Amino acid sequence: MNSNSLKTKSPAEIFDLTGKRAIVTGASRGIGREIALALARSGADVFITARSEDGLKETAKLAEGAAGSVQIQALDLRPPESCGECVAAATDALGGIDILVNNAAADHDSSIEDTDLAVFQRVVDVNLQSCWLLMKEASAQLQDGGGKVINVASGLGLVAIRDNSAYIAAKHGLVGVTQAIALEWARRGVQVNAIAPGYTETEMVDVSNEALAKWIKRQIPMGRWAQPEEMAWPVVFLASSAGDYVTGHTLVIDGGVLAQ
Repeated sequence: MNSNSLKTKSPAEIFDLTGKRAIVTGASRGIGREIALALARSGADVFITARSEDGLKETAKLAEGAAGSVQIQALDLRPPESCGECVAAATDALGGIDILVNNAAADHDSSIEDTDLAVFQRVVDVNLQSCWLLMKEASAQLQDGGGKVINVASGLGLVAIRDNSAYIAAKHGLVGVTQAIALEWARRGVQVNAIAPGYTETEMVDVSNEALAKWIKRQIPMGRWAQPEEMAWPVVFLASSAGDYVTGHTLVIDGGVLAQ
């Protein structure tokens, strides 16, 4: 979009996603659920997928009354063929794809000695391989009219900690893939970006350990955990006209952790 076209639009028009068709993976809970809801409330028609059909149904129920629609299909994206199935199903349901949000994730905390190859491969398959394959499968549709890809990476895609090498390898890879595909598609009207959430209160994080929770809060300059919805609206920005000149970027949303 030419920047001049933004001058005549209201903020509501700039962030309006009416008529846009989106895929959100890992949308049965947490950050993925909130992203799906934010896109639907902004007018997009959203196809959501995850392994838990019950979780997807709950997301769809929460989206009732939104300006856009939500359709669901339970899928495990670890097998490579599932990514093609996801894109085909979304295309059938929505009539095309304008926005792809790769959010599906899997974590595993252990030292390299205690992480076997099968675990490493599972984490990489979910966090990195599925994202690459979904972008590849959706490539033609994303380039038909100018699409948006938002990959959900992590602060651990930019730095490292101990005893989490599989997840860190996958998320570092996802940041790199985001940059590489952004360069490939930069002149084709497609923007490819990532967000890097910091400590976020989701089902993937055990906040019942009070000592650990207090220690984590001390590491965050803002002094609190993020909520999943605080990751969702930056995705809407990147998916909207407001983000048309942003590509190859990883937006860190971590309360200041990586600024230290």
